[in-house]
Amino acid sequence: MRRAQLTLGHDSASPVSSRLWKQKQTEFCDKVTEINLKVDRLNMIVPTLYQQIARFDAVKEQQMIATQCREQTELSSTPTYQQQQQQQQQQHESAADSNTVSLTDVLRQLKQLFTT
Repeated sequence: MRRAQLTLGHDSASPVSSRLWKQKQTEFCDKVTEINLKVDRLNMIVPTLYQQIARFDAVKEQQMIATQCREQTELSSTPTYQQQQQQQQQQHESAADSNTVSLTDVLRQLKQLFTT
């Protein structure tokens, strides 16, 4: 559901995206219903209320996913986030370059260590 929202967006104006989004929402609700049936069956088996599992609310789950996707989209569109990603990539690349060691240097150091 989250992947579908990130690719389609629920605020999309195109009819195709809107139809696909509604289809994904329906599929999600169907899956939540199946899970809730399994939860109900399990809750009938367990002996105490303490061991029972709460049912899932499809609407609340969809709202939570929508909120997370909006936050992620807003965060990734800010220039500071993109700059931070680029800086981290550059730091990683420079660290990898500085960590490379020549085999001949290592062998030379080992030779000096054992010959002295």
